[in-house]
Amino acid sequence: MTIQTVTVSVTILLSVATLVTAQQLPPPANGGSAMAEVRASHVAANAPLDAEFGKLLERDVRAYLAAQGLPSRVVEIDLLRKGATQSGVSLPKYYLWVRASDGARQRVEGAMRVAAMERRSFEITHFTPAAAIRADPALLAAIYPALLIPAIRQHAGTP
Repeated sequence: MTIQTVTVSVTILLSVATLVTAQQLPPPANGGSAMAEVRASHVAANAPLDAEFGKLLERDVRAYLAAQGLPSRVVEIDLLRKGATQSGVSLPKYYLWVRASDGARQRVEGAMRVAAMERRSFEITHFTPAAAIRADPALLAAIYPALLIPAIRQHAGTP
């Protein structure tokens, strides 16, 4: 089997699974939309349980920073928005402000977007260091929700 055949098989499987899931959903309750229920079920299927959330998030943020050659011994994480941001059936996203250091010498901080995956891990999709935000605040618009940009700029010390 070639790689191309595997990719096609996976795509077909995902399309069938989405179709079956959508057909099995109950009708919306109390006037809610079917899409809102799909989003909520997608968050529930991917976001870690509250008891594990912080531990898994710190583990994956620390691993990402270390892999990028950035300080990662001490990591502080602030959620910029309470709860997940869910668009359609994509993975639920969380937006963070991260501060990390390797003791007193090296420090880094910045905005981070992460995606929750199968209740077991977070994939870091973007990390924007504070220095890059101060140099070009306009770059935030392509990555972060508009409602979060003022808070991100404030954390970065940008007017």
